[in-house]
Amino acid sequence: MKKYLVLLVALAMMLGFTACSDDDDNGTQADILGYSLDQFVTMADAIGITGAANDTIDYRSLYAYEIVGADGFSPRGSVNAGYDLLWNTFKSGYLVPSDNKRTWFPGDTVPGAFKVKNAAHIRVYRQIGVCGTADECLPQELGALPTYTVTNWNDEDEEAIKLSDLLQGYDGYSTVTISAVDGYSKTYDAEKIADGYYLLTSERTTFPTFNGEMEGSMKKFKHIATMQVNTTTKNGIGPHGNAPIEKANLVIDLPEHFDSYTSTKLTDY
Repeated sequence: MKKYLVLLVALAMMLGFTACSDDDDNGTQADILGYSLDQFVTMADAIGITGAANDTIDYRSLYAYEIVGADGFSPRGSVNAGYDLLWNTFKSGYLVPSDNKRTWFPGDTVPGAFKVKNAAHIRVYRQIGVCGTADECLPQELGALPTYTVTNWNDEDEEAIKLSDLLQGYDGYSTVTISAVDGYSKTYDAEKIADGYYLLTSERTTFPTFNGEMEGSMKKFKHIATMQVNTTTKNGIGPHGNAPIEKANLVIDLPEHFDSYTSTKLTDY
Protein backbone atom coordinates (compact mmCIF):
# COMPACT_ATOMS: atom_id res chain seq x y z
CA MET A 1 0.00 0.00 0.00
CA LYS A 2 2.86 2.36 0.87
CA LYS A 3 4.48 1.63 -2.51
CA TYR A 4 1.29 2.59 -4.35
CA LEU A 5 0.98 5.76 -2.24
CA VAL A 6 4.58 6.74 -3.01
CA LEU A 7 4.01 6.14 -6.73
CA LEU A 8 0.84 8.24 -6.72
CA VAL A 9 2.61 11.10 -4.93
CA ALA A 10 5.53 10.92 -7.37
CA LEU A 11 3.19 10.90 -10.36
CA ALA A 12 1.26 13.88 -9.02
CA MET A 13 4.50 15.78 -8.51
CA MET A 14 5.62 15.02 -12.06
CA LEU A 15 2.30 16.17 -13.52
CA GLY A 16 2.40 19.33 -11.44
CA PHE A 17 5.96 20.04 -12.54
CA THR A 18 5.02 19.57 -16.19
CA ALA A 19 2.03 21.90 -15.85
CA CYS A 20 4.13 24.54 -14.15
CA SER A 21 6.79 24.21 -16.82
CA ASP A 22 4.19 24.74 -19.55
CA ASP A 23 2.83 27.81 -17.75
CA ASP A 24 6.35 29.13 -17.22
CA ASP A 25 7.12 28.74 -20.93
CA ASN A 26 3.98 30.66 -21.83
CA GLY A 27 4.57 33.27 -19.19
CA THR A 28 8.19 33.93 -20.10
CA GLN A 29 7.83 33.89 -23.86
CA ALA A 30 9.75 36.93 -25.08
CA ASP A 31 7.67 39.88 -26.21
CA ILE A 32 8.29 41.11 -29.75
CA LEU A 33 9.37 44.73 -29.45
CA GLY A 34 9.26 47.30 -32.21
CA TYR A 35 10.66 50.80 -32.35
CA SER A 36 8.44 53.28 -34.22
CA LEU A 37 10.20 54.66 -37.27
CA ASP A 38 9.32 58.27 -36.47
CA GLN A 39 11.92 58.14 -33.68
CA PHE A 40 14.72 57.91 -36.24
CA VAL A 41 13.72 61.03 -38.24
CA THR A 42 13.33 63.95 -35.87
CA MET A 43 11.58 67.27 -36.35
CA ALA A 44 15.00 68.87 -36.01
CA ASP A 45 16.25 66.79 -38.95
CA ALA A 46 13.44 68.09 -41.14
CA ILE A 47 13.93 71.68 -40.00
CA GLY A 48 17.61 71.42 -40.85
CA ILE A 49 17.16 70.23 -44.44
CA THR A 50 14.16 72.50 -45.10
CA GLY A 51 15.93 75.60 -43.85
CA ALA A 52 12.90 76.46 -41.73
CA ALA A 53 12.85 78.68 -38.68
CA ASN A 54 9.61 77.56 -37.01
CA ASP A 55 10.29 74.64 -34.67
CA THR A 56 6.60 74.13 -33.87
CA ILE A 57 5.69 72.91 -37.39
CA ASP A 58 6.34 69.28 -38.34
CA TYR A 59 8.09 69.58 -41.70
CA ARG A 60 8.58 65.81 -41.97
CA SER A 61 5.40 65.59 -44.08
CA LEU A 62 7.25 67.44 -46.88
CA TYR A 63 9.43 64.40 -47.55
CA ALA A 64 9.29 60.88 -48.94
CA TYR A 65 11.18 58.06 -47.22
CA GLU A 66 13.17 55.19 -48.73
CA ILE A 67 14.10 52.25 -46.49
CA VAL A 68 17.41 50.63 -47.49
CA GLY A 69 18.76 47.29 -46.29
CA ALA A 70 22.37 46.57 -45.38
CA ASP A 71 22.68 44.62 -48.65
CA GLY A 72 21.43 47.61 -50.65
CA PHE A 73 17.89 46.31 -51.12
CA SER A 74 15.23 49.00 -51.46
CA PRO A 75 11.47 48.65 -52.06
CA ARG A 76 12.09 50.89 -55.07
CA GLY A 77 13.49 47.85 -56.85
CA SER A 78 10.48 45.61 -56.17
CA VAL A 79 7.70 45.05 -58.71
CA ASN A 80 5.32 45.06 -55.73
CA ALA A 81 6.37 48.55 -54.63
CA GLY A 82 8.65 50.81 -56.66
CA TYR A 83 8.07 53.99 -54.67
CA ASP A 84 9.02 55.74 -51.43
CA LEU A 85 6.71 56.20 -48.47
CA LEU A 86 5.01 59.41 -47.44
CA TRP A 87 5.33 60.51 -43.84
CA ASN A 88 1.94 59.36 -42.56
CA THR A 89 2.61 55.82 -43.75
CA PHE A 90 6.29 55.76 -42.83
CA LYS A 91 5.67 56.86 -39.25
CA SER A 92 3.15 54.02 -38.75
CA GLY A 93 5.94 51.44 -39.16
CA TYR A 94 8.37 49.83 -36.73
CA LEU A 95 11.91 48.49 -36.66
CA VAL A 96 12.02 45.01 -35.08
CA PRO A 97 15.56 44.19 -33.88
CA SER A 98 14.70 40.60 -32.83
CA ASP A 99 13.53 39.74 -36.35
CA ASN A 100 16.71 40.47 -38.27
CA LYS A 101 16.26 44.21 -37.74
CA ARG A 102 13.30 44.14 -40.10
CA THR A 103 10.91 47.03 -40.75
CA TRP A 104 7.26 46.17 -40.25
CA PHE A 105 3.93 47.90 -40.87
CA PRO A 106 0.70 46.81 -39.18
CA GLY A 107 -2.21 45.56 -41.26
CA ASP A 108 -2.12 45.78 -45.02
CA THR A 109 -1.00 49.38 -45.29
CA VAL A 110 1.97 48.67 -47.59
CA PRO A 111 3.24 45.83 -49.80
CA GLY A 112 5.51 43.22 -48.26
CA ALA A 113 8.53 44.74 -50.02
CA PHE A 114 8.58 47.43 -47.34
CA LYS A 115 9.34 44.82 -44.66
CA VAL A 116 13.04 45.32 -45.27
CA LYS A 117 15.40 42.84 -43.59
CA ASN A 118 18.50 44.25 -41.87
CA ALA A 119 17.32 47.82 -42.43
CA ALA A 120 20.37 50.07 -42.36
CA HIS A 121 19.49 53.50 -43.77
CA ILE A 122 16.64 55.88 -44.43
CA ARG A 123 17.00 58.15 -47.45
CA VAL A 124 14.84 61.29 -47.36
CA TYR A 125 13.64 63.15 -50.47
CA ARG A 126 11.78 66.46 -50.81
CA GLN A 127 8.41 65.99 -52.50
CA ILE A 128 5.38 68.08 -53.40
CA GLY A 129 1.90 66.60 -53.71
CA VAL A 130 0.21 67.33 -57.04
CA CYS A 131 -3.59 67.09 -57.11
CA GLY A 132 -6.47 67.30 -59.55
CA THR A 133 -9.75 68.53 -58.14
CA ALA A 134 -11.12 64.99 -57.82
CA ASP A 135 -7.85 63.15 -57.23
CA GLU A 136 -5.76 62.22 -54.26
CA CYS A 137 -2.48 64.11 -54.25
CA LEU A 138 0.32 62.33 -56.07
CA PRO A 139 3.80 62.93 -54.63
CA GLN A 140 6.39 64.29 -57.03
CA GLU A 141 9.98 64.03 -55.81
CA LEU A 142 11.75 67.25 -56.75
CA GLY A 143 15.06 65.54 -57.45
CA ALA A 144 13.44 63.67 -60.36
CA LEU A 145 12.78 66.93 -62.27
CA PRO A 146 15.10 68.98 -64.50
CA THR A 147 16.90 71.77 -62.68
CA TYR A 148 17.64 75.33 -63.81
CA THR A 149 19.92 78.04 -62.48
CA VAL A 150 17.98 81.19 -61.62
CA THR A 151 18.57 84.32 -59.58
CA ASN A 152 17.27 83.96 -56.03
CA TRP A 153 16.01 86.61 -53.64
CA ASN A 154 19.57 87.41 -52.52
CA ASP A 155 20.63 88.08 -56.14
CA GLU A 156 22.61 84.86 -56.19
CA ASP A 157 22.47 81.89 -58.54
CA GLU A 158 20.49 78.96 -57.16
CA GLU A 159 19.19 75.68 -58.54
CA ALA A 160 15.45 75.58 -59.09
CA ILE A 161 12.71 73.57 -60.76
CA LYS A 162 9.93 74.93 -62.95
CA LEU A 163 6.51 74.95 -61.31
CA SER A 164 4.96 73.85 -64.60
CA ASP A 165 7.20 70.76 -64.66
CA LEU A 166 5.61 69.64 -61.42
CA LEU A 167 2.21 69.73 -63.10
CA GLN A 168 3.05 67.59 -66.13
CA GLY A 169 0.20 65.15 -66.51
CA TYR A 170 -2.56 67.77 -66.33
CA ASP A 171 -3.92 69.65 -69.33
CA GLY A 172 -6.05 72.76 -69.56
CA TYR A 173 -5.79 74.11 -66.02
CA SER A 174 -6.47 77.82 -65.63
CA THR A 175 -5.65 78.16 -61.94
CA VAL A 176 -3.43 76.37 -59.44
CA THR A 177 -3.80 76.58 -55.66
CA ILE A 178 -0.49 76.28 -53.84
CA SER A 179 -0.60 75.28 -50.16
CA ALA A 180 2.15 75.35 -47.55
CA VAL A 181 2.85 72.79 -44.87
CA ASP A 182 0.99 74.96 -42.32
CA GLY A 183 -2.15 75.14 -44.50
CA TYR A 184 -1.57 78.65 -45.84
CA SER A 185 -2.54 78.87 -49.55
CA LYS A 186 -2.62 81.16 -52.59
CA THR A 187 -4.19 80.70 -56.04
CA TYR A 188 -2.24 81.53 -59.22
CA ASP A 189 -3.27 81.76 -62.86
CA ALA A 190 -1.69 79.45 -65.42
CA GLU A 191 0.43 82.25 -66.94
CA LYS A 192 2.25 82.83 -63.67
CA ILE A 193 2.73 79.09 -63.07
CA ALA A 194 4.33 78.81 -66.53
CA ASP A 195 6.75 81.58 -65.56
CA GLY A 196 7.47 80.42 -62.01
CA TYR A 197 10.30 78.49 -60.37
CA TYR A 198 10.76 76.87 -56.99
CA LEU A 199 14.18 77.53 -55.45
CA LEU A 200 15.49 74.24 -54.08
CA THR A 201 17.74 75.53 -51.30
CA SER A 202 15.93 78.62 -50.06
CA GLU A 203 12.50 76.96 -50.52
CA ARG A 204 10.82 79.98 -52.14
CA THR A 205 9.01 80.65 -55.40
CA THR A 206 10.09 83.27 -57.87
CA PHE A 207 8.33 84.58 -60.99
CA PRO A 208 10.95 86.44 -63.05
CA THR A 209 8.47 88.14 -65.39
CA PHE A 210 5.90 89.04 -62.73
CA ASN A 211 7.86 89.60 -59.49
CA GLY A 212 7.63 93.37 -59.87
CA GLU A 213 3.83 93.35 -59.78
CA MET A 214 3.17 90.62 -57.22
CA GLU A 215 2.78 90.96 -53.46
CA GLY A 216 5.48 89.44 -51.30
CA SER A 217 3.55 86.47 -49.96
CA MET A 218 2.64 85.36 -53.50
CA LYS A 219 5.95 85.83 -55.26
CA LYS A 220 7.95 84.37 -52.35
CA PHE A 221 5.67 81.49 -51.42
CA LYS A 222 7.65 79.17 -49.13
CA HIS A 223 7.63 75.51 -48.08
CA ILE A 224 5.16 74.25 -50.67
CA ALA A 225 3.33 71.09 -49.59
CA THR A 226 0.76 70.67 -52.39
CA MET A 227 -0.27 72.14 -55.75
CA GLN A 228 -3.86 71.60 -56.85
CA VAL A 229 -5.00 72.28 -60.41
CA ASN A 230 -8.59 73.13 -61.29
CA THR A 231 -8.98 70.25 -63.76
CA THR A 232 -8.95 66.48 -63.66
CA THR A 233 -7.96 66.10 -67.34
CA LYS A 234 -4.75 64.08 -67.52
CA ASN A 235 -2.54 63.51 -70.55
CA GLY A 236 -0.83 60.37 -69.33
CA ILE A 237 2.51 62.06 -68.57
CA GLY A 238 3.87 61.52 -65.08
CA PRO A 239 4.45 60.64 -62.35
CA HIS A 240 8.09 61.50 -62.77
CA GLY A 241 9.47 58.61 -60.75
CA ASN A 242 11.87 58.55 -57.84
CA ALA A 243 14.67 61.03 -57.37
CA PRO A 244 18.14 59.48 -57.86
CA ILE A 245 19.75 58.43 -54.60
CA GLU A 246 22.53 60.99 -54.96
CA LYS A 247 19.85 63.69 -54.68
CA ALA A 248 18.58 62.52 -51.30
CA ASN A 249 18.18 65.50 -48.98
CA LEU A 250 19.26 63.44 -45.99
CA VAL A 251 20.56 59.92 -45.27
CA ILE A 252 19.95 58.57 -41.76
CA ASP A 253 21.86 55.56 -40.46
CA LEU A 254 19.65 53.33 -38.31
CA PRO A 255 21.15 52.50 -34.90
CA GLU A 256 22.64 49.20 -33.83
CA HIS A 257 21.59 49.69 -30.21
CA PHE A 258 18.23 50.97 -28.98
CA ASP A 259 18.76 51.90 -25.33
CA SER A 260 17.87 55.54 -25.98
CA TYR A 261 14.70 54.74 -27.95
CA THR A 262 11.18 53.81 -26.86
CA SER A 263 9.89 50.33 -27.67
CA THR A 264 6.34 49.11 -28.30
CA LYS A 265 5.10 45.56 -27.72
CA LEU A 266 3.78 44.32 -31.07
CA THR A 267 0.80 42.18 -30.19
CA ASP A 268 -0.23 41.36 -33.78
CA TYR A 269 3.23 40.75 -35.26
